[in-house]
Amino acid sequence: MAADAIEITIQGVVQGVGFRPFVYRIATESGISGWVTNTPGAVVIRAEGAPDSLSRFRALLKEKAPPAARITRIRARKVTPSGASRFEILQSQTEGIALSTIPPDIASCPDCLTELSDPGDHRYSYPFTNCTNCGPRFTIVSSLPYDRERTSMSVFPMCLACRKEYEDPSDRRFHAEPNACPVCGPRLTLFYADGASILIPVRDPISVAAAALAEGKIVALRGLGGFQLAADATNEEAVRELRRRKGREEKPFAVMFPDIAAARTAARIAKADEAILFDPSSPILLCSSRARSSLAPSVSMKMPTVGVFLPYTPMHHLLLSRAKLPLVMTSGNRTDEPIAIGNKEALTRLDNIADLFLLHNREVIQRSDDSVVRRVGSAMYPIRRARGFVPAPVSLPRSFPDVVGLGGELKGTFCFIRENAAYLSQHLGDLDMSLTREFYEESFHFFRKFLDAKPMAVCHDLHPAYFTTSFAATLEGVVDHLFALQHHKAHIYSVMAETGFEGKAVGVAFDGTGYGEDGKIWGGEFFTIEGNEVTRAGHLATFPLPGGDAAVREPWRTALSLLRETLGRAEAEKTARERFPEVPEKSMLLLLDALDRNLNVVPTSSAGRLFDAASAIAGICAKAGFEGQAPMLLEAAASRKFAGRYPFSIIHENKLLAVNWKELVANLASDAKAGKPLKTIARRFHDTLAAAILEVVSRLVDSIGARHVILSGGVFQNTTLLSQVLSGLRRKRLIPLIHRQVPANDGGISLGQAYYAALRVAGR
Repeated sequence: MAADAIEITIQGVVQGVGFRPFVYRIATESGISGWVTNTPGAVVIRAEGAPDSLSRFRALLKEKAPPAARITRIRARKVTPSGASRFEILQSQTEGIALSTIPPDIASCPDCLTELSDPGDHRYSYPFTNCTNCGPRFTIVSSLPYDRERTSMSVFPMCLACRKEYEDPSDRRFHAEPNACPVCGPRLTLFYADGASILIPVRDPISVAAAALAEGKIVALRGLGGFQLAADATNEEAVRELRRRKGREEKPFAVMFPDIAAARTAARIAKADEAILFDPSSPILLCSSRARSSLAPSVSMKMPTVGVFLPYTPMHHLLLSRAKLPLVMTSGNRTDEPIAIGNKEALTRLDNIADLFLLHNREVIQRSDDSVVRRVGSAMYPIRRARGFVPAPVSLPRSFPDVVGLGGELKGTFCFIRENAAYLSQHLGDLDMSLTREFYEESFHFFRKFLDAKPMAVCHDLHPAYFTTSFAATLEGVVDHLFALQHHKAHIYSVMAETGFEGKAVGVAFDGTGYGEDGKIWGGEFFTIEGNEVTRAGHLATFPLPGGDAAVREPWRTALSLLRETLGRAEAEKTARERFPEVPEKSMLLLLDALDRNLNVVPTSSAGRLFDAASAIAGICAKAGFEGQAPMLLEAAASRKFAGRYPFSIIHENKLLAVNWKELVANLASDAKAGKPLKTIARRFHDTLAAAILEVVSRLVDSIGARHVILSGGVFQNTTLLSQVLSGLRRKRLIPLIHRQVPANDGGISLGQAYYAALRVAGR
């Protein structure tokens, strides 16, 4: 039978995951000749053989791909057979356009962990053990294509044994770019941090670090995407000291447990949670905490959840197995600063935080914090997208010209779109600090070079004072188009990009604050979507927001404003004295005077600030230690059982539907005064807001004939509210669309901005 030949081009996460040796194996099994190679744009395969053999080969290509691979596009075309007699793996090509990506960093695989714990294996206890199925990727690469000479492993020449593995297509370390062993690879060192960096000459640095942790010390260790700070999670004094030194007063810490059994002693972990914890991305998963556990109270700071994750590097596995303790494992930085990545940088920046430094000599090229997720249904719901996910692209419904979205001011990210893929940066942090802005610019230029991107358009937030708005201006002249997109519309477009949705829908974007098209501060918004047009159709009724950012730190301010609007000044003042005893009376009177005179006050429709106010009035959180604390504590207090709803009404404000919250606030304050249980008050608030959302959505879907409802914005990280809205929509036989790949908070709006710009440039 005559041979046929096809050329197959595969895009997606197909480099650095053992894809070429996989192709080699299935080609050999199927009796196929030809070759496979990496290009900056894809993996390209030339396959020759009998028609039935080619059919089998193509089926295996889709069915048996490596676990860490993620194929986004396959194209095949017939070509003339060359008469090849065998199948080969060719050297990577370096010319062309970079449309593929390396995979994210991957958690240690079972095979490598077996070697790590086997005293007879030459990689026994070697903290840099990896293969094509696991190990560092994005954090060590400098450019595409993903080959060793373009990574920080280029300075470690492989020994003969590692070279043999690397060059053998049948070995699982074939072209594993970080491949190394104790003979030729990176090494650990240990330093004291007593004002001067003092090298500690020990044979087993990890055991010394583990012993220090057991003694209550704080250890800085160089991880995959930068430094982490570790402390004994069962030692209250150690955890409190870490908080003091790091400047993290109240925000909960995540805990790394030695194994799933240990995690179950502190958290309620369902089967679906277990699947997330064992995912190759190995994120921090927010789980319900158990009433009794060995964790120190200062780990979660009264939150009923605990951030759980498992060791994802050989170093973590060795450290946890020797410490025999759950460890607080938090970013190696002072609060709000970028994570430290260099040894010298860490020894300087973390000197007054860590007692001991566990260092190594494999450079980290890209900073990347740990990712954080919740579970909604049976799947992940991202909170912070970084290590384990970046730079894997979000697949788009069609190809577009190159564009970029710059994100917002908080939870900064940016997003490049190239053809049918959207590449979000890792979580970069809040852009109100110069160090974070430098990190943003450094990462932006890296991605631009990394992707060989030549954006035609840039999209930024509408807010004139955001760093990203001024950064966009620096790109003017380099790009053809500069677009500004309203913050909450960007939230809606981000879900449209993720899901590929087009058509009629209603969108709900609930978050803290965003600059509105009318100059007001939006935050509780309803939209109608027709085709790709997003139009504001409703909102929470506006109220005076006093003091701007001060209201975020001090929820009592927003609460007093809402009480004044609802009850009048005299009754609001009386209620505030009762509900906020920790606030000086003079401060309350000054704020009421400012509200009366409309000084330093802006009108807002913010759902996030409404949550703040409810938390303060209920007596839960009048002053916040971090952004989002008041709503988080309000959700934590809510009963799991239905407790009734407060009254509300839908009115018209400036020809738009508006949720009138005055009855809600009045009744919530009345319940709080009457001493009703907090769990009842908190649950009623959540159920009332969910009912209000469903009422407005019902009116809007009827008005435009839609069946789909898009939910986005940081408020929908509240899974109590989200679950009520989702179940309500399904009861109405409406189809909800939510985030699954990028955060609902501001960490996802760069995708929406980029998608909007792509649609504009493409004339859609």
